[in-house]
This record gives sequence, C-alpha cells and structure tokens, in this order.
Amino acid sequence: MDDGRRASPDMLRSDFLEFSSRHGAKNPKTFSMYAGKRSTDTQSFARSIALALAAAVVFVFLAGMYWKQPHPCQEPVTYRIGHVDPRFGLSRKEAAEAVGDAASIWEKATRLDLFRQEPKGIVEISFVYDYRQEAADKLKGISGSIDNTKSSYDTLKARYENLKAEYEQKQASLSEDIDSYNARMQALKAEHDAASRHGGLPEDIYDRLMAEKEFLDSLHESLEARRGELNTAVENMNSLVEAINEIAQHLNLEVVNYNRTGEKLREEFSEGLYEKRNGRQTITIFHFTNRDHLIRVMAHELGHALGLSHNDNPDALMYRLNRSDSLELTKEDIAALQKRCTGD
Repeated sequence: MDDGRRASPDMLRSDFLEFSSRHGAKNPKTFSMYAGKRSTDTQSFARSIALALAAAVVFVFLAGMYWKQPHPCQEPVTYRIGHVDPRFGLSRKEAAEAVGDAASIWEKATRLDLFRQEPKGIVEISFVYDYRQEAADKLKGISGSIDNTKSSYDTLKARYENLKAEYEQKQASLSEDIDSYNARMQALKAEHDAASRHGGLPEDIYDRLMAEKEFLDSLHESLEARRGELNTAVENMNSLVEAINEIAQHLNLEVVNYNRTGEKLREEFSEGLYEKRNGRQTITIFHFTNRDHLIRVMAHELGHALGLSHNDNPDALMYRLNRSDSLELTKEDIAALQKRCTGD
C-alpha cells in the first residue's frame, strides 16, 4: 500500500492473505495455529527455566544453612534462667552461679566454652517446686538430715514402718468412733422426730436432746481433728517413701511400694528433666538437697543439652540415676563428650 490511503481492516486482511500465500501459508488459520503453538512452547520452556532456577536457589539456601550450622562444641549452648520458685530458698543469682559451676564441669574436660548465659538463651532453665522437694523439706522436720547411705536407708525405713503401724491403729480407732458418732446422730434425730410428731418436746426431753447434740458437736470437732492428724501422717509417710526410694536408687536397694493419693509411687525419683519439644529446649530442676547436689543434677541435664545420652556406669554423671556425689566426670562421660564434639 503506497497510495497514501489510510488502511481499513478489510484492506489489511487482504494484504495479510496475499503475504500468507506468497510465503507458503495455506490459510491464515494454519499460520495462526502454528504461531499459537510456538507461543505455548515458549511459555512452557520459560516455566521450566523458572522452576529450575527456583530449585537452585532453594538448594543454595539450604546448603548455606547447613554450612553455617555449627558442629557440636564449636559454638556454646546458650541458656537463660527462667522461673525460680522462692520455696527453694534460692535467688536467681545463686541459681545462675550453680548453672555456671555445672557447666564448668564439662568445659574443663574440653577446655572449650560449651555454655553461655544470654538474656534470650536457647535453653530455658527453671526450678519447679513440687512433691519431690516438698518431701525432702518435710523430712527435715521429722527425721533430721539424711544422706545416700545404707544407714540412712535403714533408719528411714524403720521410721516409716513405725509411722505406718501407728497410722493403721489410729485409722481403725477413728473409723470405729465415726461409726459410733453416726449411730448416735441417727438416734438423736429419730427421737427428736418422734417427739415432734406427738405434739412437741417436753422440757426434760428437750434438755436431754440438746445436751446430746452439744456432746456430738464437740465429738465431731474431735473427729475432724483426728482426721487431720491422720492426713498429716499420710503426708509424712509419703515423704519418707520418697526419700527411701531415692536412696534405694542410689544404692540399688529395694524400693517401698506405697499408694500415694491413689497412684503408685514413681519408682524413679526424677530430680531434673531436659526436654526438646516443638522447637523449645528446657531444663527443669525438681529436687536437690544441697548446692553440690544441685550442681550435679544440673550438670547431668546440661549433658543432655549437649546431645549426650545416658551411659551404663552407675558412678557416671550421665548415668540414668543420680547415684554419686562426685562432681567429676568419669571416663565414660569424657569419652561420650569427645565423641560428640568430634562428630565421630
């Protein structure tokens, strides 16, 4: 078109048909379908390239994360002090110092900084006061100081047997007196109701019934006081059983089976617990008798935070039960730590 006229849609279509004919296109439909196919192939190829690039980026990112991940012992495990129940009589500063001393037990073996306290440390360390520490505190008032010896075990077991016999005797006596009280209460009510149905109570009967009621009210208070004493005796026996079984674990002696408020007493007295759950790491301390005991319990849980498992030496820090008073690592503890740090 070179006559200067403005091209109309029909004129453009005519020129296009002529161009198609000259270049071998049988019809505009065929050309259009071919062009559409090339467009689809190009888009598919582009998508493949995009997916490949995305996969490469993800791979590089994950590889970078892996390469940046520190090997065990290369970077310290960070921790922070969480809740410290005041009933332990332990300040947050004292708790932190105990954790530091426990950490140094492991650090001396490697001469590395394995732990570091930080405000946002990964491992939260808390002190939870429950039946375990309560039992130990209660024993101070009923049996004095104890230690993990056969002598303490025998003394506490004898004390428990005496308390148990005394409890059973008092419980039987209380049960009889309660039955007697209930019978007298029923008789008093029956006599009162019978007299009321016959037009009221004569003064002498009224005075006698009121005197009986006052006596029974006083008896009721006495029975409740005796019930309270028995409950205290049960708590004391629970505490003794806790202590006996803790010592039994240390010395591999027979544990005492005793129903504690409807449930069998735990056979293993857990003094501390390390947990890794839902992306959170925690250490919880439940029980200790003195500072050295606390440091040993804490060191055991810090060992778990390093990735160490239990070993089979009863004297080892990483034995499943706390049977030793030593604050030194055994050869089994050191071997496990070295293996963990070297990745062998």
